[in-house]
Amino acid sequence: MLAFRLVVHALRQLWDNRGATLRLSLFPGLLWLAFTAGPMLLAGTPQLRIEGGMAVPLVAAGLLGIILYVVMAVAWHRHVLLDEPARLSGDGRWRQVLAYLGRMGMIMLAVVPALIAAVVLLSMLLTVAMQSGGQPAWIAAIAFVISVLLTALLLRLLTVLPGAALRHSRPWGAAWAATKGRARTFLLLGLVMTGAQTLLPNVTGLVATASLTLAVLVHAVLSWVGALIALSLMTTLWGHFVEGRALR
Repeated sequence: MLAFRLVVHALRQLWDNRGATLRLSLFPGLLWLAFTAGPMLLAGTPQLRIEGGMAVPLVAAGLLGIILYVVMAVAWHRHVLLDEPARLSGDGRWRQVLAYLGRMGMIMLAVVPALIAAVVLLSMLLTVAMQSGGQPAWIAAIAFVISVLLTALLLRLLTVLPGAALRHSRPWGAAWAATKGRARTFLLLGLVMTGAQTLLPNVTGLVATASLTLAVLVHAVLSWVGALIALSLMTTLWGHFVEGRALR
């Protein structure tokens, strides 16, 4: 099954490049930990809440975290695909980062109509369910299916990003053409990722019964690990579909 092989390759890719992963992700990861775990510990809950005077510094830290993540992502893509040294700085890095951010913005704009349609549909279904005196299980099932579809679409679009990091002349065209006819693979990948995202709050909740502090740290660490896995998966998608690299 191709989807399974892609996930396994992405995980092995992280492990085989663990030294580079650690060097590239240490500083952004520590900032992420401070940004997520700090406010949650202060609020006494394993969920990030922004209140009052915390809003501005947290938003600023969040934006800085996004920029650092993008710098790390660009360096990671280029290290794996071009065998460049694993460092956050480099020749032309900011041009690469700006190209990456530009493609990210375009992906967000492309996904917005689908998100709006999903929210409207779920709102209508929820209204009908509440008027009938409850929230039947089929609402949750439909929400899960919609999440899988949106995640599958997003993954196909995200395949563009490694190409942007490499300064490919036509990352959109190359990625879209190379992934044509791979709907089943992306749907299965969407199912895996949506399932993992659904399980995360349950894992955090179980840990919270023993220690709130530990639950907060587990939530932050698992979220960051998930971001690294997604980064490696994007690299794998570009490498396999666009560049024709073999999977291990």
